[in-house]
Amino acid sequence: METNQIRGNCQCCGRQQAIKNGKMAKHGYTVEHGWFNGVCSGERHAPIQVSRTETDKIIADIKAEIPELLKQAEQVIMGKLLPQFVITGRHSKRVTIPYVEANSYDQRQARQQLEWELKMKARAGESFIKTLGEIADEYHGKPLVTVTKTAPVQIEIGEKRTAHDAIYVATQLDGARVYFKAQREEKVWKSWIGSTAWRKMEKV
Repeated sequence: METNQIRGNCQCCGRQQAIKNGKMAKHGYTVEHGWFNGVCSGERHAPIQVSRTETDKIIADIKAEIPELLKQAEQVIMGKLLPQFVITGRHSKRVTIPYVEANSYDQRQARQQLEWELKMKARAGESFIKTLGEIADEYHGKPLVTVTKTAPVQIEIGEKRTAHDAIYVATQLDGARVYFKAQREEKVWKSWIGSTAWRKMEKV
């Protein structure tokens, strides 16, 4: 069965997602260095094709924060801004201690790490707003996209699939989980996998 889905680009992350009641459907994402993660707040806003108000606000906010991050990195270099804590020790014995209690080597390493993190966050911000701005320039004022989606093939109890020289038999369906009994030569086991992974296996 085929269904049509209206899609647009999110004002907060720039990605194309489904639209529900004129606003972006709930979606999640992860962006490195702490800018965004988890569920995107774009679900509260219209797509970029309709409005770019929130996009322009995000770009302006990050542009204003980047110089401050670089300023903090310089303060670290000059010794005016110091880490609060230091991670010291080796492997499983690593512990977190206050900066003032660390030896000079660990203090120097901690300052270098903090400087790097601040500069990398600034660099990530520059890259993010460049990409988001280009998406807004390209799609704002353009029509929304209609995508035809085909319903996935129904999984049946008793259905057999094969992978890695083993035969898998579906024994139970629970939402997106497919419980199975599998056998490879003399070895037999039971477990479950996601329905998407199940469909990727070759049907017997």
